[in-house]
Amino acid sequence: MDETVRYGYRLRPGAQAVAALSAEWGRCRWLWNEAVNQQRSGNRPTYAKLSKMLTTARARNGWLRDGSQVAQQEMLRTYGAALDHSFKVKGRGRPGIKRKRDTLPSLNYSRNGFRITGGRLKLPKGVSIPVVWSRELPGEPTSVRVYQDSLGHLYASFVVKREMTPAPAAS
Repeated sequence: MDETVRYGYRLRPGAQAVAALSAEWGRCRWLWNEAVNQQRSGNRPTYAKLSKMLTTARARNGWLRDGSQVAQQEMLRTYGAALDHSFKVKGRGRPGIKRKRDTLPSLNYSRNGFRITGGRLKLPKGVSIPVVWSRELPGEPTSVRVYQDSLGHLYASFVVKREMTPAPAAS
């Protein structure tokens, strides 16, 4: 039996990495807001429809193509999950617009969207960020979330699936 565990680490990005992450957050925020607008206009934005929207938007807009497709797909997947929860969980409202000044940046990358090499987190489009390793990861991470706190510090939260050890039998 496997369990999913998150491990959080502080990041120490340089000026170029901060600029790249900020630009990526802007692109992903635009996609989220576009999905919210589609939902509000009466369309039913399923993940398949949102993926087609992403494909056509990337074909038309060079600035969107400059970003990571993995992060953009993950943002749409997160939107789909939030929309689904809004129908299933009582009291949960529909996903809303993400305004730049009100929302803290957060980017998700799946297994094929990042690498850990030489103690650095390597993201698409040549972004390399040093990680402050406080402990070893117990296995290969399956995904990572790069996020910023309210003080402006950047963190990485790695998801690792590890095998659970059975609890000793009670006597």
